[in-house]
Amino acid sequence: MTFAPPSSADQVTLLTDWTRLNRPDDLPLAEEALRRMHDELPGASLEAVRFLYSMGCRAEDLPPGLRPWFWDSVTQALVLRGGAKCMWAAPRAHASARGAEADHGLPVDPEHHASHTLFAARHGALPAKEMRAFQEWLTDTLPPEQAYPALLGLVTARAAGGGAPAAGTHSLLARSAEAAGVGEEEQSRALAGVLAASRGTAVPTALFKGAAKVFAGNPPPEECLAAFWELFPPGRWAKNDGGPWLRMLDASRAVDAVVRGDLTPGGGVSGWLQRFVRLHKFAGSGQGVAAQRMPTELYGLLPRLAPRLRAENRPLDTWSSETNHVGIDAALLAACLAEDVPVKIPPRGMPFSFLEGPHLRHLFAHPVLGPRAEHQASRYHHDPQRVVRNAIGLFPDVSEVVPLVRSRAGRLMAETGGAGLPRAADGLRTLDSLLDRAAITALEGVEEDLAAVDPVGPLLRALRCGLPEELGWPAFDAAVAELGGPDAVLRVCPSWPVLTLVGRDRAIAVDHTGRVDELSLPVEGETPVVRYLDGRFLVASQGGGPRSVHWSDRPGEAFVPDRDWDWATASWAEESSTFSMSEWTGYRILPDPPRRRNSGQMTDGTTVWFSEEHPNIRGWHAWTGDGLEEARSLPDFFSGGPGEGLRWEHRLLSLVRLPEGVDSPLGHADGLSGSRIAIATDRPGHYSDDYVIEGADGRRARHHRLIVMGDPCAILRFPGTGVDLVVTEGRDGTRREELCCYSADDDTLQWEVLTAPAPLREWSKGGLPFYPPVGFWHFLELRDPASSRVLREADADQARALLDAHLADGDEGVLRTLDERLPGVGHGPTREGVVRRVADTADLLRRREALVERVRADRAAPESP
Repeated sequence: MTFAPPSSADQVTLLTDWTRLNRPDDLPLAEEALRRMHDELPGASLEAVRFLYSMGCRAEDLPPGLRPWFWDSVTQALVLRGGAKCMWAAPRAHASARGAEADHGLPVDPEHHASHTLFAARHGALPAKEMRAFQEWLTDTLPPEQAYPALLGLVTARAAGGGAPAAGTHSLLARSAEAAGVGEEEQSRALAGVLAASRGTAVPTALFKGAAKVFAGNPPPEECLAAFWELFPPGRWAKNDGGPWLRMLDASRAVDAVVRGDLTPGGGVSGWLQRFVRLHKFAGSGQGVAAQRMPTELYGLLPRLAPRLRAENRPLDTWSSETNHVGIDAALLAACLAEDVPVKIPPRGMPFSFLEGPHLRHLFAHPVLGPRAEHQASRYHHDPQRVVRNAIGLFPDVSEVVPLVRSRAGRLMAETGGAGLPRAADGLRTLDSLLDRAAITALEGVEEDLAAVDPVGPLLRALRCGLPEELGWPAFDAAVAELGGPDAVLRVCPSWPVLTLVGRDRAIAVDHTGRVDELSLPVEGETPVVRYLDGRFLVASQGGGPRSVHWSDRPGEAFVPDRDWDWATASWAEESSTFSMSEWTGYRILPDPPRRRNSGQMTDGTTVWFSEEHPNIRGWHAWTGDGLEEARSLPDFFSGGPGEGLRWEHRLLSLVRLPEGVDSPLGHADGLSGSRIAIATDRPGHYSDDYVIEGADGRRARHHRLIVMGDPCAILRFPGTGVDLVVTEGRDGTRREELCCYSADDDTLQWEVLTAPAPLREWSKGGLPFYPPVGFWHFLELRDPASSRVLREADADQARALLDAHLADGDEGVLRTLDERLPGVGHGPTREGVVRRVADTADLLRRREALVERVRADRAAPESP
């Protein structure tokens, strides 16, 4: 008996229709159950699990013979209501109907069973398990000549309804077709129809493989070929590399049709390739997603598609994916270059994955990508025995890497002879790593070039451009000395414009005018946090937060600040300088009630702006004293936007009104100092590395940093030189412990200083000058202008004389030569800074000489057998 399927959920009457014809005595029960089902159906869109549980209870109240018809009614109603939760519940309702038939041994109405199952399949509500059961039922119930078209219709309907075809669909159809006497050509046509209807589903790999065998002997109809190119699986990544799909495309002659120009995939050939690459760049794994290589079938396909790809001229993106992960597929990129397929140039700083394959010479020959690939191969290759150190040894058959390594060796030598001293030392270390036996053999005469490098260049640059020892904040320097030196400073606690330095037995507060106040501390116990606020000190013992707090004018009235009602005191009592952007910039207040904690703060002297606390939210909110505004805003200094291709890096913005009379080396205009920092927008993921920094007075610099380096925060114009230095957080593990100054002209590292107190230094090297937090660099000035003027006029002969003196007589020789050749440099710290730079240069010279000797020895040594 066949019941016409309804067209809307409120027309579902299957249960009552069947009961009226077959079990009229049970009609009241059926009507009540159907009424309750319709009443509760809206709830399925919100809580499908509860709806199914309730329907299970309703089914239990019915006689067993009515239960399958009740569950089939529920299935129809859920399908026709639609929505994610209803479509999740519909297959389960269908399975419950079949379960009721099996549990009670009920007879199955063939006509209804066939039509209802087809209805469920067509709407994507037929579970795979029930699909297999129905296939067996068809085979057992119908003669072969009827079973085959019924099976084909079911498989096609399920695919069209969004259900992925079974992995063995090709075998199942083949067996049923053979039993019905259907030939192989018709089988191919039928399988092609199923696949064409499967667009948007996850077609199993086994089905692609089986279909390729079928189509190799019997090509499918041409009208199906376009659909074959659209069999992308759903989701943001694939569960395989797509190779079986490509083999099926080739076997079916779909590729030939595209190559001839008879067929064009949706979005063009370039669009199809881009989508394929993005989808298959990462595959699902037990740990989430993992990068995977493009299938070998794609590299066989690429030369055939290349003419059409070139004609469309739509550059291919070889690094992005449908996931949040990115990575340049070097093998694919090289293969595209080999076929002159247009490609996009990946962002600078992004690493290459899968640096392998037969086409690498095309990648290394590229004027932009070749140097990047060589740099990565030579710098990041990990050889435990250090036998192979560069791209020449890694790719001995790729001659294109030789000029790249030679060029980089030349750049490193130029840095060693002309960059800032820290950068020169890094360049020489990189050269030592780069020059293995393979590179030495390929780079004829490299030792002579290296021997000609003169390390006097970095020394002269340091003397002329300014030493960190030349700058100081007199009050800060005096307080540090009084506490016993940099290693005796245990805490640095800002409360703009006052900075409190805490030692073992006392705390000293200083500002731009000099010493503000002093407080004696008990020697025993841990060092407290001490801040100068409103003419007195706040003293707080620590231990995961303030445990006890007192004001210096009321030492006997200790208390624990209430975080709910006294947030300002609780926050000031914590040491936040390692984490808080406000303490980093030197400005910190708290609104009442507080809305942001450890957040960035800016002010123009009237309004204060607080940054969002959440790391994934970028924005600032103004606070005028009447409350924190909900709408995001920025001071006028940031109006107009950063320009095309840039965006504000909100967490790095800074603005503060300087105290009267302060001439900040960080620049200022109309009493305001700060930096607006923008970042390039074409850097995906975490590879952003190009910045534009602008000061309040109009000074401007571009800064490129490696991924591991700290963020920029200001531009320091060294007094008396006109040299601009980009100030950044420390590099590698030293971030927030050190500050680095890079030349704004060539991004070379000029010098580094310590800013963290002794207990917070985990990574920093010894011997660096001790500076206040960068927010207090507004108060820096030349310690001895006369000594600095002499250093600005230094020449190469004088620098060489200093170096020769160190090589002959050490530090004492440098000081004597300094007095002879550069008279007037009498300031003690400045003289110490000169001695330190000369010693660094001497070490650079010795290491360069040692490297030259090693290269000569390696060249002279016989080849290993």
